Amino acid sequence: MGKLFISVLNMSITASYVILIVIAIRLLLKKAPKVISYALWGVVAFRLLIPFSFKSVFSLIPRKTNVVPISNGIIYQQSLQIDNGIRVLDSFTSEPLHASNAGASISPLQNFIEFGAYIWMLGIIILLVYSFVSILVLKRQLKAARLIENNIFESRSLQTPFVLGVIRPKIYLPVGLNEDERDYILLHEQIHIRRKDHIIKMLAFFVLCIHWFNPLVWVAYLIMSIDMELSCDESVLKEMNEEIKKPYANSLLSLAAGRHILSGSPIAFGEGNVKRRIINVLNYKKPAFWVTLVSVMLAVTIGIGLLANPYDKKFNENSNSDNDSIARAQTETTASGSQESVGSLAADKGNIIENFSEIDNYIKDYTPDVSYEEDSELGQRTYIIDGAYDLNGDGEADKINAVLKAADEDSSLIEVNGMKVTLELYNPTGVINIIDLDSRDNYTELAVFDDGPSGDPSFTLLRYDGVKLYPLGSIDRYALMDGQGKFISWFHLANNFKPQFFSAWGEFKNNEYAISNNDVEQYIGKTYEVDGTGYIVPLDFYPEDYFEHVVWDSENLREFKATKIKLLDIHIRPDDRTLNWFYVELPDGEKGLLYFWIGD
Repeated sequence: MGKLFISVLNMSITASYVILIVIAIRLLLKKAPKVISYALWGVVAFRLLIPFSFKSVFSLIPRKTNVVPISNGIIYQQSLQIDNGIRVLDSFTSEPLHASNAGASISPLQNFIEFGAYIWMLGIIILLVYSFVSILVLKRQLKAARLIENNIFESRSLQTPFVLGVIRPKIYLPVGLNEDERDYILLHEQIHIRRKDHIIKMLAFFVLCIHWFNPLVWVAYLIMSIDMELSCDESVLKEMNEEIKKPYANSLLSLAAGRHILSGSPIAFGEGNVKRRIINVLNYKKPAFWVTLVSVMLAVTIGIGLLANPYDKKFNENSNSDNDSIARAQTETTASGSQESVGSLAADKGNIIENFSEIDNYIKDYTPDVSYEEDSELGQRTYIIDGAYDLNGDGEADKINAVLKAADEDSSLIEVNGMKVTLELYNPTGVINIIDLDSRDNYTELAVFDDGPSGDPSFTLLRYDGVKLYPLGSIDRYALMDGQGKFISWFHLANNFKPQFFSAWGEFKNNEYAISNNDVEQYIGKTYEVDGTGYIVPLDFYPEDYFEHVVWDSENLREFKATKIKLLDIHIRPDDRTLNWFYVELPDGEKGLLYFWIGD
């Protein structure tokens, strides 16, 4: 139930923004027919009930707000964190409370959400019970009502007219109305029935019950009820003519002292806010055609803008210059001899990444549910993934299931809407992200995180087009992207010291990445500035196998501070051009393997 509660909270957050916009738009529609303002509340109802919508660049929903929608993944993932590009573990949400038979840990935040869900459900029950009791009390009062004609009743116990019922609505009038008053009131109530207002009011009340915790929804419900009555009054004046404004207003005034029907009842509703209605009736003038036309166009435009979800994409106007930037960067670093100091390739990097940014900027704020056996060892865990996300942009959430296992255990499996793909992962951690590789299309892709065989993290990418699930290949976890299908794979050294080289760049085409290798061999023989602290494993010759010559012990590592290093050789894995290790020389002549274990 906690997940349902989170979904309702997210809808309520979006709807709150829509409610404020509709309230503001009503001020611009003062001279327009009130039925236009009344119709705009349908957009609010949609946002309060439907958790998804179509996407449009004309959406009026902000792409980024100070209020961040709550993700099921944030609440229910095994290690709670908020991912905004900087990993932050909050002490309140991160300390797990282990249950003896739980498959995953439970945090205080999860307990809070579950408790809130029960309070939310209790509030719904209280409102529905109150409404049901109100109807029973009202029906008991109406037992003595006298049938006048068709569905019209008269009762001495009433002081205000109202409609009761859904399938066969009945009009109840107080005794003592003169003939003119009865005609006005009957027409008013019949217009309500003809427009199905009695059903709309009931549905609006049920929406209010679901979102009872949101004060803006209560405000919307009350204003919608006012707009319903004002628009109905205007319909009466249109049908009978404007000359009845004063007697019609007098009939409303004569009923103003009457007892109103319990507002908690969605099926029976009386005529509220009489003062506002009288003022509107007396001031009513049929609006000019152009006023109505402009108002309708404005309402339709605003309505569509509020119904649509925004494209939260990162459009890059300079993407056409990417290839030129890369070629220029390669040229600038090859102009001099083997002993030339060319800095730390900062200029090279600056040219290349002008239109690129970290992968985290393209990862969506969504994490599927993850479970695993707590007593299993970290490298031998089997992660069960369950989630749903609109991957192909059709407005429907696609069901995502996966079983992730380490390579030495068995093949991993990922499934979207029944389409299955097997994966070979070295060290899965149970993390599957949603990422937008190319903002120019409606697709978002799956990014399965693999921590790699030796701290070399990567993403295995998959795309679902509504028919087939395509494996796209893998990219470095620390690659840079432009949001339009291109990426640059960088080699990162420990402790953030340079040089940093890019070994390849890729472009997403025809459901796969076309990789172009960078000629990193051009950097061999050059000398580079090193900022920060680095380590080498002293070795007087370049080895064929790095791991045969390295004992992972601090006694075998030599630390060096800010200095210059000469790059003697680079080991590149031939299958995918991954940079594996560097053979370097320090200023004092000592040679060795550059230690670059990520995470140290």
